[in-house]
Amino acid sequence: MPFGFCFWITGLAGSGKTTLAKRALEILRSEGLQLILLDGDHMRDVFSNNNYSKDSRIELAKKYSNLSKNLNLQGFSTICSTISLFDEIFTYNRQNIPNYKEIFLSASEEVLNRRDKKGLYSGFESGKIKNVVGRDIACNFPENPDLKIVSEDLDRNVEILCNFIRKTLVDT
Repeated sequence: MPFGFCFWITGLAGSGKTTLAKRALEILRSEGLQLILLDGDHMRDVFSNNNYSKDSRIELAKKYSNLSKNLNLQGFSTICSTISLFDEIFTYNRQNIPNYKEIFLSASEEVLNRRDKKGLYSGFESGKIKNVVGRDIACNFPENPDLKIVSEDLDRNVEILCNFIRKTLVDT
């Protein structure tokens, strides 16, 4: 049985990872491609983890990685949308997940602040929230992602991601 693929979408909170993943998943499934979505917020609930420290985030990201690896080894392809902006995770994934594809979703500070649905950035600025990746938790942006998306146009981003996933799944 051939391995599935892991499309690991990473970026700061508010960059649009979940929205992008859900929209792409809907389109790709309508075309007959079978993918499993592992969303960071939902996975945090599955693993009952409400600790947002850097160490806890790394531990949780490895659980996402291991789940994705397990599914990939069974031939399923996954889209994993998670912050997980740590070199340790990128290295771990490349060494442990077959057919790992790293996708970095970049967004400007202006966009992140505008999309601050959860109040993370405003809460951090007011001193009410700590352990915010990119603020008091240092992060690493991927140096050589398989795909980097920088557009703020959601429809264009969905098109870019869908084309990348289609090409990856069809060409292998």
